[in-house]
Amino acid sequence: MSYFFSIFFGTFVLEDVTLALALGLVSKGQVSIVPAFLACFLGISIGDIGLYFLGRFASRCGLDRRFDSIRQARARLVRENHQNILTYSVVISRFVPGARLPTYLIAGVLKFPLTRFLIITIMTVGTWVILAFILGQSIRHVLMDHWILTVLTFLLLLRLIKFIIPKLSDPWERRSLFHSWRQLLSFEFWPAPLFYLPIVPYYIYLSIRNRSILAPFYANPQIENAGLIGESKWDFLKYLDPNSPSTLRTFKIKKKADFAVVQDLLNHQSFSYPFIIKPDVGQRGFGVRIIRNEFDLTEYLLLADFDMIVQELSRYSCEAGIFYVRQPHEKNGFIFSLTDKQFPFLIGDGKTMLGDLILKDNRARIIASTYFSRHRQSLNKIPANNQKVILSECGNHCQGAIFLNGKHMMTPELRLAIESLASQIPHFYFGRFDIRYQDAQSLMNGHRFEIVEVNGAGSEATHIWDPSTRLIDAYWTLFRQWELLFEIGAQIKKSKSIKSNLNLKKFIQEIFKVYFRKDPLSISS
Repeated sequence: MSYFFSIFFGTFVLEDVTLALALGLVSKGQVSIVPAFLACFLGISIGDIGLYFLGRFASRCGLDRRFDSIRQARARLVRENHQNILTYSVVISRFVPGARLPTYLIAGVLKFPLTRFLIITIMTVGTWVILAFILGQSIRHVLMDHWILTVLTFLLLLRLIKFIIPKLSDPWERRSLFHSWRQLLSFEFWPAPLFYLPIVPYYIYLSIRNRSILAPFYANPQIENAGLIGESKWDFLKYLDPNSPSTLRTFKIKKKADFAVVQDLLNHQSFSYPFIIKPDVGQRGFGVRIIRNEFDLTEYLLLADFDMIVQELSRYSCEAGIFYVRQPHEKNGFIFSLTDKQFPFLIGDGKTMLGDLILKDNRARIIASTYFSRHRQSLNKIPANNQKVILSECGNHCQGAIFLNGKHMMTPELRLAIESLASQIPHFYFGRFDIRYQDAQSLMNGHRFEIVEVNGAGSEATHIWDPSTRLIDAYWTLFRQWELLFEIGAQIKKSKSIKSNLNLKKFIQEIFKVYFRKDPLSISS
């Protein structure tokens, strides 16, 4: 027991030396690994928490007010809500020699949330001590001999810390974790890599059958890489008839555009608030925002590091995705899929906070984290009795929209209307029209709808995300979709009269942009 207290109190003086001493005692059998671990963990944790409270004490005594830099830092954190910056600083300082003392003191002075600090301390100290003990034992040789494994383990650990700390330190996010397991019960909410895994062997099979692994890249030869990923929205929209009632007024602006320049363009185009801004190259609803005033516009322009599409806000409230396919040798195409999109909403009762309403809803609680991010400022507010609160206005599944199979609206009249639109885009054989429409009957008659955007070969028959769709039916649809894409691409590739627009370098770049993207615009309006 004396060794336990020697290690415990030793961490207050020289943490690293005490860790090394504890490892030596364990290797000699003078103390077992569990007491040694507990002594190190408790001693270091209490020491870290003590530094934090020392900073809080200094703040309470008014010592912080004597330094302008501290006052300015505190004001900036409050004004710009940059708590995550301090969070990451606290995490990283644990693993950077000499950084822990000043960082933890400043965290206390700036009144960093105590709950978050305690969670970070428990996790990082536990990780630090575990790593020290592992590296100090026989496994050290394995890790040193297999350095790739060491690097991957470290990167995985950092990723886990980055994910779990914001979840555990925010009270609403903590509560959402209790419902996140429900995502496993329905493939509608499965992680994309898991759901699309069976497509990989089928893609290989289709490549062998069509004698081309790149056939899908030729399906829409007018568009770069056929629109598999990273295609420009403007490259589709620019072909639509501006005088057609189905065409929303749209124009493109370059990244880092000056506010005054954009305002002049808006005035010239007779745009009025509200309107839509979205990335010219986007994916999964990224960056789609409703701009309601000059403040929204200024904020978006400052955050956006990409070319943008400015689009008139549709006058219709319903939304659908219409998947169109045409074989190159045929004059007419067909509607492969029609998805009717519903925007989720809740009804207030005058007593329950919005965050609790989300967690009580059987579907909303499954992806509560998405809704929490979008309505961060309103979660503690209580909607009035019978007040309707719209959770998402973006017609994208991963942003919270509800997708239903709309095959009952697939009529000959609608097919002719979509055929007319597709014919305006040169060599357009495979893709999806995302539209807003007035009502089901008008859409079935082929009128009173407006084109929001056009997607290329990377489109999906999104009706598979209908909650009533069986998993086997979803895969059958995807397999048939890819089969058609390969057939069309293979025909185009063989044609000598049609020039393709293949750019593999751009394709790879866009994959990294989409799947490793994380910034303030990830959540749409």
